[in-house]
Amino acid sequence: MIATLVRLKLTLLRNGLRRSPWQVVAFVLGVLYALFLVATLGAGLVALRFTGLDVAGPVVVGAGTLAVLGWALIPLVAFGVDETVDPSRFATFAVPRAQLVPGLLLAGLVGLPGAVTLLLSLAGAAALSRSAAATALAVVAALVGTLTAVAASRATTTAAAALLRARRTRDVAVLVGGVVLVLFAPGINLLAQRVEDGLGDLAGLGRAAAAVAGWTPPGFAWAAAADAAAGRWGTALLRLLLALLVLAAVLGGWALALGRSGTGPAAGGGSGSTRTATRGGGLLDRLPDTPAGAVARRCLLYWRRDPRYLVAAASVAVVPLLLLVLPLSTGGDPGRWFLAAGPLVAFVTGWSLHDDVAYDHSAFTLHVTAGVRGRDDRAGRVLAAALWQVPVVLVLTVAGALAAGRADLLPALAGASAALLGAGYGVSSVASALAPYPVAPPGGNPFSSPRGAATATLLAQFVTTLAVALLALPALAALLVALLWAPWVGWIGLLVGAGLGALWVWLGLSRGGALLDRRAPEVLAVVSRS
Repeated sequence: MIATLVRLKLTLLRNGLRRSPWQVVAFVLGVLYALFLVATLGAGLVALRFTGLDVAGPVVVGAGTLAVLGWALIPLVAFGVDETVDPSRFATFAVPRAQLVPGLLLAGLVGLPGAVTLLLSLAGAAALSRSAAATALAVVAALVGTLTAVAASRATTTAAAALLRARRTRDVAVLVGGVVLVLFAPGINLLAQRVEDGLGDLAGLGRAAAAVAGWTPPGFAWAAAADAAAGRWGTALLRLLLALLVLAAVLGGWALALGRSGTGPAAGGGSGSTRTATRGGGLLDRLPDTPAGAVARRCLLYWRRDPRYLVAAASVAVVPLLLLVLPLSTGGDPGRWFLAAGPLVAFVTGWSLHDDVAYDHSAFTLHVTAGVRGRDDRAGRVLAAALWQVPVVLVLTVAGALAAGRADLLPALAGASAALLGAGYGVSSVASALAPYPVAPPGGNPFSSPRGAATATLLAQFVTTLAVALLALPALAALLVALLWAPWVGWIGLLVGAGLGALWVWLGLSRGGALLDRRAPEVLAVVSRS
């Protein structure tokens, strides 16, 4: 069964490349980028073979620990995980969990992220190859560390998806996550300051941090290889045993999370009554009775109830927290950082719509069969987002300027925020009609990236991010001039930003609507996949 799951993953990836030439282009670009990473980072790691263990050991332990943490945490806020082999599809086959979990784990290695991590892990093992026995243990440790990283990404996303499906626990999860985020960076900063006070140099700080990381679950495997290279075999075997126990614990947690959410039929997105789902009330009743208004009503319900939208909306709360945490973690004054609150949230919220049509999944069929104009579809989605995003951006822009004591920069900040938000809406309106990519279906894991779409997701997000930044560049330049030299330039920035924002929204709605009218069948074929 394990070999069957791996073959199934390879077959699905191969068939996915046959669906569209854009899939092939994205895959080729992803391969080139992966080769670049392996060539550069791998060469650096292998070069550590010719340095002392006091350098190679901390570098490998630190990099390996960060890799495991990245696999576990980044999918929660960025690209998700590739669920080409979706666990929920095996619910009716009665596959024993003891075979399903290892099979899905090895299938997770089939792909560019898994291959890059494995190759770099082996390069780290080469950096610690001081003897035949040490090399053998380092290779085993690298494999254990890589498997732990992949398993951790699946475990965290599956558990988080289960929490988000339960409305009563969703608010608690957000609250706990916010508290952890606020306390984590200052705690690390305090520890780093203590270590730095004792060692007094950057190299010593790095060695001390690696020493601490080597006794944490993400760092056990990498530290075991470093101990073996140094001849500390007792400690090396102990840490390797602990690393195996960590891997077993992560797999057990993943299996438990699958039992709750992954191996049964996908939960429906709506747990409320029909009356609750259909009765608008308040803001929904005030929207116009037009096709665009109908689209906006449905999208507002998505923003309020769909876990996939809630994950995107959570970034609005994360940005102000980061602007508070980052200066505290470096011992600086957070006041100046608050100036970026409005523009950053404007960028994140506007950009978040760049694949909004994909969240409709098969429901987008209604748009095609009912003949909804592309412009109405684009306008409804932008309207639904703007109804809550514009007030949030405005409040954060004003609050950021006042908290920083720079009310004179308020016009420049407002102009930059307007340009970024408008550019985000405009680019998103075009991008979601031109190059949509599949996302998790309703009721599915909101952190998954289905059917090998991880490369296309990364490419689309990079291109749209760059496009939004370029379109808002004049207003951002005015903000920079106002910040450094002449605050009065901010009034020019306000006019430029407001004009650009309105222009990009108008162009996005018209061009994106025309693209959607021409490409509606192709868009439906993409967004219906999961």
